[in-house]
Formats: sequence, C-alpha cells, structure tokens
Amino acid sequence: MSNVRLVADDLFNVSEAIVLEEIQRLLDEGHPDMPDSEIGLQDIAAIALNNMPPKYICSPLEKAAPSVQLQQEMEDLRQFARRQLLKAIRKVKAHPHDG
Repeated sequence: MSNVRLVADDLFNVSEAIVLEEIQRLLDEGHPDMPDSEIGLQDIAAIALNNMPPKYICSPLEKAAPSVQLQQEMEDLRQFARRQLLKAIRKVKAHPHDG
C-alpha cells in the first residue's frame, strides 16, 4: 500500500476563482441588477458555476506562474464566466431568493 495521500487543499478550481473575481468586478462596476444581499450573490455564483466547466490545477507552481496555455484557458473561462454571470443575474432578478 502506498503512503501517498490526497489533500483537498492541493486542488484549486480556477473556474470558481474566476466567477468570484467577476462577481466582485460587477459589484465594483456598479452593475444595476446586482442583488444587495449575500444570499442573492451566492445564488448568482451557484447558477453561474453550475454552467461553468470545472478547471482544476493542483500545482502551486502552476497557480503562482500559469503557463501560456493556462493563461489563455483562464481568459476564455473569464469571458464565459462573465456571460454566465449576466444570465444568472437576470434569473435571480426575475426569481429572487425567498429566504
């Protein structure tokens, strides 16, 4: 039996980080339809993430200094995330969380 073990902290979902960054960017830009509640923001993040492809990296080096290929993938994900967030914002605005 191997002594190798998996540590969840070693996995990093780039898509999740990008979605959270883009939500902050939309807030900073003053997007008029952004909810003013934490639950509304979480709903938007969850809806967008459910439509995003996961992109995991596990190397601290790759996280700190992404390759050119990863940088391009991240830019593509950023553009896709923005579109998914705008759709999610419209959905949450039309059907706000009742909690």
